Amino acid sequence: MSSAGTRARHLGRTIASWLGGFLLPPACPRCGVLSEPGRLLCGGCRCEALSSPSRPEPPAGLERIACGPELSPPLRVLVHGLKYGSLRRAAPELVSLAADSVESDFLLPGSVLVPVPLHSSRLRERGYNQSDLAGQAWSKLLGRPLAVRWLERVRSTGTQTKLGSGDRRRNLAQAFAVGRAFRSDVPVVLVDDVLTTGATLSACAAALLAAGAPSVRGLCLAWAGDA
Repeated sequence: MSSAGTRARHLGRTIASWLGGFLLPPACPRCGVLSEPGRLLCGGCRCEALSSPSRPEPPAGLERIACGPELSPPLRVLVHGLKYGSLRRAAPELVSLAADSVESDFLLPGSVLVPVPLHSSRLRERGYNQSDLAGQAWSKLLGRPLAVRWLERVRSTGTQTKLGSGDRRRNLAQAFAVGRAFRSDVPVVLVDDVLTTGATLSACAAALLAAGAPSVRGLCLAWAGDA
């Protein structure tokens, strides 16, 4: 599809989403029950999402990880909508569900939030980076700056959905590099959507640490469990 066609498709989705929210009462995207004002999930689905706290170990290269609840049906709906359905409003809701995972001593002084980047080809196809949107919501909640050009995805790796942990690590080797805006004197907190095997965060951390980052930690909206 041409770039003009891609832009038209994204514009159509945005207009449809706006009109739906304007003309119809807000309904939970998981069960269809009316949602609370300002929320996507209804109260019941929100409680279900929060009932599965996560305690994952940090992936290799990361000092610590703060991760939202373990993936449940309500969370899967929000994550899928954010990544593939142009449901950008899901990002702040997912951050609100993950907020309790950030302990008081998690953020080091002076640390910045760095979203896991998409390759330029995937960014053109999708129209936005879901980790950027999550980073914006985290930045607002935590009061830390968002550094979107500190890390680049220099190699297209395709979808990782059906790959195991070893294949993911091999697929991501040398896929990331620091950008021109990178500073080696500032602790980094990587922002990603779902923690699955941790291969993506580890690959990002390897690039940052090799360039001199003093510390790398991670923030994820949800955890896929032992997937």
